[in-house]
Amino acid sequence: MKSKQIGREKADSSFAELLEASMDGRQETRPGTPVQARIASTRDKDFIFVNTHLGAGVIPKGQLLDQDNRVTVNPGETIQAYVLSRENGELHLTLFPSGKAQKAILEHSLQEKLPVLGTIQRKIKGGYEVVLGEASAFCPMSQMEGDPAPGSVLNFLVIELSDRKVVVSNRSFREMEKERQKEVLQHELEEGAIIQGTVTNLLDFGAFVEIGGMEGLIPLSELSYKRIRHPSEVVTSGQPIRVKVLSIDWKEERITLSLKSLLENPWQGQMPFAPGDIVEATVESIKNFGVFARLPDGFSGLIPMSETGLPRGVAADKEFHRGEQLRLMILDVDRQKEKISLSLRRVQDADARKEYEQYMQENQPEQKEEVSSFGKALLASLNQNDKG
Repeated sequence: MKSKQIGREKADSSFAELLEASMDGRQETRPGTPVQARIASTRDKDFIFVNTHLGAGVIPKGQLLDQDNRVTVNPGETIQAYVLSRENGELHLTLFPSGKAQKAILEHSLQEKLPVLGTIQRKIKGGYEVVLGEASAFCPMSQMEGDPAPGSVLNFLVIELSDRKVVVSNRSFREMEKERQKEVLQHELEEGAIIQGTVTNLLDFGAFVEIGGMEGLIPLSELSYKRIRHPSEVVTSGQPIRVKVLSIDWKEERITLSLKSLLENPWQGQMPFAPGDIVEATVESIKNFGVFARLPDGFSGLIPMSETGLPRGVAADKEFHRGEQLRLMILDVDRQKEKISLSLRRVQDADARKEYEQYMQENQPEQKEEVSSFGKALLASLNQNDKG
């Protein structure tokens, strides 16, 4: 008798579990239910095929095309979507509030901070008119990132909802997404890692690079082994780039990157010149301690004030100009400190000596005679410079 009672209790329990599971399934597939949809295929001409925790589903392909009719997602990506219905065991999903799901989608976005896609209709006083599927919404100017053109499709969060109006925010979505991406980076990014990014902005002090939703900075000194005045000499905005992570400060949200670390160090290879060589150079900048000049192959060197040939007390910026072409002698190449010392004075002395030797050769007497007073004076001056 007891065994029959236990059997009935098990049957009742199993039936209750099945009924509960069935009710849960109905609850989960109600119109407007939010789901994370993983892209499975984008090849069909009408639908994007996805997988969710509720099963396989489809999203109208038109909802995931840009203005050039290109698909904006790739297989493997996960996006926020909403249930419209289940037909023949297949979920029909949407990214826009529409039909029976419209109100539920807007409520989920407000209560659970879930993004919804919206299209910029037009710019109006104080903000933007936005179309969310079949619903019209208003995005205040203060809640919009940038100044999107009509027709732009963006993600929004619903921040105010009533029967009469829907207010959305693109800025809130961006901030939420930034925090999410920051959390991902905090678990994945480490100093010394080599990562892929995109150059977003060039300023005098370096280049900003977007990496996984955050920006890192390549300081000017980390863009090249050679001396540069501006990042545009090495990279361009929008350029894909591989960089090395030098340091991370999550509290200050600072990530320092290096492009130079991934380049071959020209100071370790064969140098294109050696001490004593005379080369053509261009004045780069003028300081109170000397003049920097750009050498062949992108190297730079310094002409100390003592090697400029200027009299003591004369300022370099009075005699030299940026872009001016000079003939300079290589005095020293310090590979360890990556510095090159240059001299204009030595070239001037060498040129003067050459002129003297040419003069003496052209005025060589047939018979041995004493050097003229002019020749003696010139030779004495050259010898004095050599001693200096």
